[in-house]
Amino acid sequence: MHSYRPLIPQLLMVLFLLVICRGTVEAAEQRVSFSIPALGVVDQGGKLVGATHYLVVQIDRLPDLSGPQVQFNEGSRAFGPFKGGALSPDWKDAARMAVDAAARAIGEDPRSWLVTVKNVSTAYITDGPSASAVLAVGIVAALRGDTFPSNVAMTGRVEPDGRISEVGSIPEKLQGAAQSGLSLVLIPKGQLRTRDWDVRPLAESLRLTVLEVGTLREAYEKITGRRF
Repeated sequence: MHSYRPLIPQLLMVLFLLVICRGTVEAAEQRVSFSIPALGVVDQGGKLVGATHYLVVQIDRLPDLSGPQVQFNEGSRAFGPFKGGALSPDWKDAARMAVDAAARAIGEDPRSWLVTVKNVSTAYITDGPSASAVLAVGIVAALRGDTFPSNVAMTGRVEPDGRISEVGSIPEKLQGAAQSGLSLVLIPKGQLRTRDWDVRPLAESLRLTVLEVGTLREAYEKITGRRF
């Protein structure tokens, strides 16, 4: 008859490690983070110039349905090595709308989310709603485990139902995207050619691929290459 007593300490250690690993996985599943490029403009001596800034986003699962909570990390080093730029009230309102649109798109209850957003930018303050669409796509992609390519950017205002509305300064934003080494830019439907601009020749000269999108679903599929 074999004795298994010498194996008991080893078995206990294995069980302990399994519990620790499981706890680590569960903790990881409660938090996702990502960074994405966003397009904007800055005023340089009275002239609007395109610029690329970056959104650093962290999503935590709340233990109860007390959310959605959206907080903005401005001017702090507590969340990554870079300081967060100041954000205007309308930028924050659009970000909250992006959170709602993303939750509706994937059928989740946003009351279980705590979303922290940092805008890494050279501008003193960033305003306007044009980063909300890319923020919504980034949230959906992160929660579904999909990759947001580093060479892609997007501009547009996302509505609660997932529609993407028009924004301004498309030519300047394309120039800023090209200067940042981006190769694909998504813009709202109908904004390749308007009464104010036709950006098709500009996009060709900048060697940018520019695509129009009308919904969050369409943008997600073009950016990730995956079916929604």
